[in-house]
Amino acid sequence: MPFGDLNFGLDLSTSNARVGPPAWVPDANRYMPAATGIHWPQGFVQTYAAGLNYQCSKLFFGSPSYPTNEFLVPFLGFGLTDGGNAPQETINPSADMLVDKTFFLHPDSNKYPILFGGNIAGAATAATGVLFGLVTLPDWLPGRSIYGIETYYHGAVGATYIGGYRCQRHRGEKYWAAGDLAALEALAVSNGPSTADRDPDARYNCLGNVSTSQPLAYGPAQIFAKGWDGRPVAMVPSDSLVERQELAASADARRNLGVLGRYLDEDDDVWGSTPHIFMGLPGAKSQNELTTNAMKRWDSFLDVVKNTYNGGLDPWSFVLDQPGRNDNNATASTWVSPKFALVDRVKTRYGADTHVVGMTIQPTVTSNPSNQNYHALANIAVATLWDAVGGTLKAVNDLIKASTRYAKVIDIVPYWSDDRAIGKPPTAELFPIGNVVGHPGNQDGVTTWSTIVLPLQVPLGCRIQFEYQPGLYTSRTIRDLADNGNGSWTATVNGDEVFATNVQDNAPLFYQTQVDGIHEALHGILYMAGRIPQAEKAKFYP
Repeated sequence: MPFGDLNFGLDLSTSNARVGPPAWVPDANRYMPAATGIHWPQGFVQTYAAGLNYQCSKLFFGSPSYPTNEFLVPFLGFGLTDGGNAPQETINPSADMLVDKTFFLHPDSNKYPILFGGNIAGAATAATGVLFGLVTLPDWLPGRSIYGIETYYHGAVGATYIGGYRCQRHRGEKYWAAGDLAALEALAVSNGPSTADRDPDARYNCLGNVSTSQPLAYGPAQIFAKGWDGRPVAMVPSDSLVERQELAASADARRNLGVLGRYLDEDDDVWGSTPHIFMGLPGAKSQNELTTNAMKRWDSFLDVVKNTYNGGLDPWSFVLDQPGRNDNNATASTWVSPKFALVDRVKTRYGADTHVVGMTIQPTVTSNPSNQNYHALANIAVATLWDAVGGTLKAVNDLIKASTRYAKVIDIVPYWSDDRAIGKPPTAELFPIGNVVGHPGNQDGVTTWSTIVLPLQVPLGCRIQFEYQPGLYTSRTIRDLADNGNGSWTATVNGDEVFATNVQDNAPLFYQTQVDGIHEALHGILYMAGRIPQAEKAKFYP
């Protein structure tokens, strides 16, 4: 039975009242977000090199839980800054983003051209432009499909360009580059490995700047499609706590990263999944959103979809107000003021009756001493500013929960917290997974090592912690695994984590849950996403 048919009613198998969502009112002609795992162009510009200035990204996304067709696929000529001024739109290429052609890759292996005003090629004007592409499939794409977008683009050698996507190898994504379009097409047609320069092993799954990060591929800024069955659709002002914790290797089958993407996309038997568009990125502050230098995603993108393609209807049904962490201040009222002001700006723009769901802010913690690496609850320290039990953060969250700006509020602190101590996260001691097989490297403390033998297969992109010397803990992120055929697996660590650490024989091994006290590692993400009740989705309804 489609989720749209669920209603408040009786569970006939038990004769007990069962609570579910109200009946959905479909509007199959309204464009709504239709892709999981979307990324804005962001962070830094890159330079087209000789022989590599024609590029092609092959990326895969997850469709909504209902059938979709008539896809609207926009591409941007501007990018968003990370960090201090985020999400201001000031990361711009030196020339227009020139799109040679783009294809919709159907899961049945057919590919369909995406056209720009009826043309195969188009240009997104540098610093300001949005290029809208359209494709209509011959039949409706089934719900929860995995489909691809293949984007060919180029620029002059020496020109700068923008990108937002880190290729995800385990999902079959590719990133090719060549010196001309014909050579690039040959690479894509053969579907061979990504061009080494565009997907180097040493930088795979790595975060950083233009010199150290995994290279960023250009692709669609968001994907919309017709077919909406009336379920809630979230527009989410957001910061790094949505997805900064993951980059490429740990993405799920539908390209979801982070807590909210995984939670919203879960196709619960009662509440269904929630299509969504994340408006921000790492570093985003409420005080910077929807104001000076942060208007293009709203004026030239979101509202163009509303007014040009949706006949005045928003491509979302409610707002989930997630950010606020980066607006922190020692005075609670000063801290929360920018978060509330953003809600006010949204309601001024879209109507006082806009359904806004608030979210509380999760704590930040430290490992004390640091060489314990968030191993045990006893190592976790919380400053007054970030104390969700009796400090500034508690006062901030109390103000959020009491604000009449929100129709409902999701208090995420209990779901983030260790059951043993509200306001502190679960620690690695809760997730033991055996012992390192022997030890990595040659134990001279000088020669670096990049592989470590584990007693079991671990998820790609996870962070493992090990007691490298008695009472001392460190961790590595796993980007690749090889089966040794005897139950053990040789894991390759991220290229930016290749060090000469001396590791004792058969070191105790754990899954790490924290990266830096701000962002969760994969198992912290899975812990939190699995603890938020799907019934919290009831708050998405007016």
